[in-house]
Amino acid sequence: MQQILSLLRKNKGFAVLLAAELAVLVWLFAGLFGPAYKLTLSPDVFTNEFTDIAALSKDGSALQIQNDGSFETDKEITFSSAPAALAAGAYDVTVEYFSCQTPDSPTFSVLQSAGSLTFSSEKVSSAVQADTLTLDDGHRTVSTRLWVSSGARLQDLTATLHYKEGQLYLYSITLTEQPIYRLTRLVCFAVFFAVVDFLGWLLFACVGARGAARRRALRLPLALLAITVVACLPLFSDHLYFGHDLRYHLQRITAMAAELSYGQFPVRIATTTLNGYGYINPLCYCELFLTLPALLYNAWLPLRTCYQVYVFAVTLAACGFSYLCFARISGSRRGGVLGAALYTLSAYRLVCVYFRAAVGEYTAMSFLPLVLLGVYEIYACEKPRFAQWAPLAVGMAALVQCHLISTELTGAFLLVFCLLRLRQTLHPARLLAWCKAAALAFGLSAWFLLPFVSTTLSVDLQVNGDLVGKPQREGLTLMQLLNPFGPGFGGTSTGTSNDMSLTLGLPLLLGLALVVYCLFRRDRWTLSPALRTTTGLGVLAVLLSMQFFPWDFVESWLGHTGGKLAGTFQYPWRFLSLATLLFCAATLLALRAVQAHRPQAARLAALALAVCIAVGTGVFQMQLLTSTELTANTISRDDTRDAGVGEYMIDGCSIYETIWAQPKPGSQDLTLTGYEKQQGVAYLSVENAGGDTDISVPIFNYGHYTAVDTETGAAFAMTSGENARIVLAIPAGYSGTIAIAWQSPLWWRGCELLSLLCAVGCLAFALYRRRGPVPA
Repeated sequence: MQQILSLLRKNKGFAVLLAAELAVLVWLFAGLFGPAYKLTLSPDVFTNEFTDIAALSKDGSALQIQNDGSFETDKEITFSSAPAALAAGAYDVTVEYFSCQTPDSPTFSVLQSAGSLTFSSEKVSSAVQADTLTLDDGHRTVSTRLWVSSGARLQDLTATLHYKEGQLYLYSITLTEQPIYRLTRLVCFAVFFAVVDFLGWLLFACVGARGAARRRALRLPLALLAITVVACLPLFSDHLYFGHDLRYHLQRITAMAAELSYGQFPVRIATTTLNGYGYINPLCYCELFLTLPALLYNAWLPLRTCYQVYVFAVTLAACGFSYLCFARISGSRRGGVLGAALYTLSAYRLVCVYFRAAVGEYTAMSFLPLVLLGVYEIYACEKPRFAQWAPLAVGMAALVQCHLISTELTGAFLLVFCLLRLRQTLHPARLLAWCKAAALAFGLSAWFLLPFVSTTLSVDLQVNGDLVGKPQREGLTLMQLLNPFGPGFGGTSTGTSNDMSLTLGLPLLLGLALVVYCLFRRDRWTLSPALRTTTGLGVLAVLLSMQFFPWDFVESWLGHTGGKLAGTFQYPWRFLSLATLLFCAATLLALRAVQAHRPQAARLAALALAVCIAVGTGVFQMQLLTSTELTANTISRDDTRDAGVGEYMIDGCSIYETIWAQPKPGSQDLTLTGYEKQQGVAYLSVENAGGDTDISVPIFNYGHYTAVDTETGAAFAMTSGENARIVLAIPAGYSGTIAIAWQSPLWWRGCELLSLLCAVGCLAFALYRRRGPVPA
């Protein structure tokens, strides 16, 4: 305590800063208490400049708008509410309405809409964050999120109703503050102040010999943090740059957040996806790592911010794991830092993060260095211990739980490596290490892997159908691969004119030149066997990504089943993830060889690599500035229907059919009195005035669903009907409400327990047997 007081006396500016921060935190803490603010905008507060087509209903409960086509105007038809006061915070916005874009032939489709709703402030426009809310024909209520910036107290929040055509009735708009956001805001400010204070203390207040020693001790983590920040510069913005799969993965995050709020953990099925039909994406495409952004979204941060935090965390993991790997391979901390920069800022990894928004693949790339480190350690000693083979196990388990395609490609390369080093692999101690790593990886992944296999074998999914690809036409040309700078944002079509930046990048091209130089001097220099291995496997990965590799012949030669397995990776340029890792390792090994024989040349080569990394990253980020930007505060109702290409749909189903989400009674005597979904459970209310009949419910029958009467608990027979919808058998004379819910099989819980025990045991053993420091 005395040291802190002494520090504050010597640094009065720092003391003033701390006092100001403390005042802000106290003010935010005081704001945690008190009732949630609620604001209701009724139809009578909206101005009406279009009385020919709009008017309040007789009882004043709705603003009714209808144009039969006779009314024409050059102005946009809008209706604005009177300015309202609203305190800073996060708000749930619920709108009650009726929309019918085509009154003569109603469709009740989510693709049609008679209008939309926006929120704004004329005086403080930047204080309001809310995306446009589409009032679709398929529903009668819709919700979204709205944020008012901290410190702002709006006096003129305005809701504007934008009319297109058809019938549009607005009943009410209710804004309800979310108290949890008060705590979220306090935590965010506290973390921000802590980072600022630490940097200020380190740079300005920490002086003298002790301060210099502390700064030296922090050089390594600060260097890794700096690499991460440079890689994440596009994230420090109030928008997201559009990527190919961005909307799909944002939908996954919001769907997982909803299921977590319903109490489903681990998340196995997304009941809100596909307009409430449900989707087993979590069962087939593991979402464990998306728990972080999903929890942040449930803390009411904007969806954009949740995704940005996730990308930063994944990039930090990639930087940290690559440092551990390359520091061990190169034998020095400096080599580890250079390797971390090479890998984290590599062209293909940046393309996956920003141009493709390939969440699974770039997450997998964060764990690939652990796999390489584990393999290197196993073959670097005669009797590998836990510390040597554990990185391989953890890395492979992580790959399984973020991207199965990357797992398959990595597994194939591990098999090739073992065959090339068969004699060393068959060494009893080394073979035992492989078996232990495989067992631990399986145990850590069992909670996801076994239910996934069971589901894909029992449910006829579209991914199991005839989806044999033709990867050869998507291969790379030499000009693409060897171009120092790619063309920027683009697609994945055949040819090169519309492609994105699919290149090794300038730094790795320079690194390969250094590798070739060392290989030409192999007769005079002593080269590490790992240099030849990593270079050879890297070249193999590049060859597999090229257009001239005969993938079409391989598929036809292997037959239908083999061809389908060979084509599951879809695009041959996916091998660039492995090529990037292997060439980074080869570059560092070559630099180490040059250092042993020509130290001055090695220093110049390291400097040249650093310059190339900076130039390559700068060019990439400059190209990113021209791409499309998204606010992405939340997702729209129609975005819930973004299921990629629908790989995990039941075979024969149509995604298009999900634009309608209403039950279909099988008899005129069966009356539907209500249907809604709450907390992931569908409640169906019916009255049957006739004999036995059935009703089709807008939920895909993936299995493990139960349907029971909410009062008696009586179960209802369930089958699959048109478009794989659940069909319930309704007995004669039945009247009541049926709850339809999804439940995990009990044996899945056993798999989860196994993985939990493996994770806890692995962590405990790792803490007990910590490794020594990396050599300087």
